[in-house]
Amino acid sequence: MSNARLDPSKVPSDLWARRIWVPLSGSKPSLVEVTDRKRLYAGAVIMLLGFVVVVAVRAEHLHWAYAVSALILEVGGGLYLTGGKRGGFYVLAPDGGLGEYLGRNKPDLRSMRGTKVRS
Repeated sequence: MSNARLDPSKVPSDLWARRIWVPLSGSKPSLVEVTDRKRLYAGAVIMLLGFVVVVAVRAEHLHWAYAVSALILEVGGGLYLTGGKRGGFYVLAPDGGLGEYLGRNKPDLRSMRGTKVRS
């Protein structure tokens, strides 16, 4: 098993490394799952706004159709949160930085073990 370590100083400040995927055996490279920090916060705020609308509609006993706007906000926030061009999976470079970008789609991680990134 590889003892790959991510160097937080080599990750751009607007990105958040969430998990490192280390191969259990073989010569596969370690992978890093990264999220765009700004999109994460903005998407969470949009989704929270949708939740507030649901609570307000319920508290004021308004027609259920008003809650549809909250659903639109929730879905829009979730789509915005998961979007972006820099979030996704990267190969962990030998120097501890981010290597080749693999994209947003989850690669085959069955032969790997996921661990949280330590600061």
